[in-house]
Amino acid sequence: MNKTEDEKSAKQLENRATLFSREHCFNKDWILQSNKQEQINYFICLYCKHVANSPIELNCIQHKQLTCPFIIGENCLNQFLKDNPNSCPVQSHNDCKYSQSKLAQVQIDDLQDLQAPTQEGEGNEKLIKELNDHLDNSCILKLLNCWYKSFGCDHTCSKQKLQEHLVSNLKVHFDLAVKFVESLKQTIQLHQDEIIQLKLQVESYKKKNEENLVLANENTELKKEIESKQKELLAKTHEMEKQKRESQQELLKLCADIGVMQKEFAEKEKQYHEKLIKLLEEKNEKLTPHTQQMPSKDEQKEDNKMLSLDTKHSPACTFDWCHSFKLLNTCYEHSKTVYNIQYSSIDGNRFLCSAADDGKVCVWNLDTNKQKQIFDGHSGCVYSAKFSPYHSNQNRPTICSASYDKTIRFWDIETAQQFQICEGHTSYVYGIQFSSFTGGKYLCSASHDDSIRLWDVETAKALHIFKGHSHNVWCVEFSPLQSNNKYSNSYGVIGGTGYTICSGSFDKTVRLWDIENKRQLVVFNEHQGFVRSVKYSRNETGIVDSNMICSASDDKTIRLWDIRTQKQSNSLKGHTDAVRAVDYVPFEDGNIICSGSTDNTIRFWDIRTNKQLHCITGNAEINSFEFIKFDQKTKNSTRNGCGYALCYGSGNGRIHFLE
Repeated sequence: MNKTEDEKSAKQLENRATLFSREHCFNKDWILQSNKQEQINYFICLYCKHVANSPIELNCIQHKQLTCPFIIGENCLNQFLKDNPNSCPVQSHNDCKYSQSKLAQVQIDDLQDLQAPTQEGEGNEKLIKELNDHLDNSCILKLLNCWYKSFGCDHTCSKQKLQEHLVSNLKVHFDLAVKFVESLKQTIQLHQDEIIQLKLQVESYKKKNEENLVLANENTELKKEIESKQKELLAKTHEMEKQKRESQQELLKLCADIGVMQKEFAEKEKQYHEKLIKLLEEKNEKLTPHTQQMPSKDEQKEDNKMLSLDTKHSPACTFDWCHSFKLLNTCYEHSKTVYNIQYSSIDGNRFLCSAADDGKVCVWNLDTNKQKQIFDGHSGCVYSAKFSPYHSNQNRPTICSASYDKTIRFWDIETAQQFQICEGHTSYVYGIQFSSFTGGKYLCSASHDDSIRLWDVETAKALHIFKGHSHNVWCVEFSPLQSNNKYSNSYGVIGGTGYTICSGSFDKTVRLWDIENKRQLVVFNEHQGFVRSVKYSRNETGIVDSNMICSASDDKTIRLWDIRTQKQSNSLKGHTDAVRAVDYVPFEDGNIICSGSTDNTIRFWDIRTNKQLHCITGNAEINSFEFIKFDQKTKNSTRNGCGYALCYGSGNGRIHFLE
């Protein structure tokens, strides 16, 4: 070795000795050869980034937000402060405090090989490499895994004992190998089964594709046939349109002639009406002393045990038939409020159905005065019950009912069995009504979920949901049958042009909906309380008219609305509590309205004069009139000269018949 090399080696040893002296921090690369990284993480000097020697801990208010203390070697700190007087090695600020960390010193002293070797560094690195090679390849103390580890044997031992382990556990290893092979076989079998299933699926898809190709070919032929039929239909349509135009021209001519006749008739009717009113007023003045005489208490008890009659009426009309109304019969089956009643004729006999708060639907034979059926399949209050005209046309007498249990159910009257159900509303179903057109094939329903639904009775499927009300929808009505509509008896369309639905809601509005276009048409919002009943009005000839709507409300009023002007035309006031029901008197000229209220009265009104004609007052047992209905008398009734009976449901659960 020459002089230059000796000087170089001496300088390296001097640097090494200096690096590992007690004045300087310890080389972390040397320490990591016998220690783990996580053992020295908290002892790294801030200045030289090696393991701190004589560790000093920084204590300063500026560092309180930091999660761990900072360590710096004593010599490195002196060197830093020499170069940066009165400063901090973490952040640039002054007045940092330092203190000896005895706990860190103890843990640093526990680290292995803090001192450097006394020999030259290169020789030590060589020795370490040789040591690692020995440990990895030739050391007899090295632990080896069993050759059958992949088969499940977890035994480890030295190289000398490995052969002994293999010989002594030969059977065990053989069993492990057999088990491993069996496992592989099962895995292979599973994969084979999956392959078979995939092949079957592929075959199925191929078969379906072949069937689809056949259907496609058939569809092509069918499409050609349809196109041919469409051309024929188009030609016939053109011909029909030509005939329609010719018919319309003739119709316009007839309408013009009818208009002239109607104008002449209206003038004559007005003159006659004025004369009639004058004569009636004169006659009424003569009869007034007699009409003010009240019957004796004995006569009241004998003639009418349930009602008292208020004989006040308008001077414009004697309304004599009202005074002949007497209680004919009472049905007692229901135990709670009767919400709805309806008449119907089946096989020449008169029937009535009723819905009540006790969850029952009852059917009564009015000709025999006997109950025919009771349906109690609903799980809550029943708000409405109607005879289904669609099923009657199919010779299957049926009751449809709506309930608190969110369903609409259909019941066979003869078998007393439920055979169909409409589900879709998310809350109670209040009112239901069958369409006047298409033989009652469509049904509309009002619900506590603020919506109105239109149903196909045949399929029990919802066709549309009308939304617009902001509160419970209590009642609905279909517009009346339009005799001049060519679709009125067709089963292929929903109503045809001009048909509407009218609804009353707890949002205090009456709304009109277009069935064909599925949109809201009009909103009437002058009521100050819940709307309980809506009816399309009757014209002067007594025929139901779709241009006017009548509504009853909890605000104690009955109001009439003109659809054409979209304004209120009349407001009838006189009830002292909520008006629950309203109906047109069927045997007058469309100008008389009957209303039932929780003030325990039924009142009759003349909408021409906006005056009350008559009042029927119930006793304390009746409590309230919840629903009223007029219909033709039963076969065995001859009391009343008007030809109709008045039926009403009351708050005490009873149904009363007046004739």
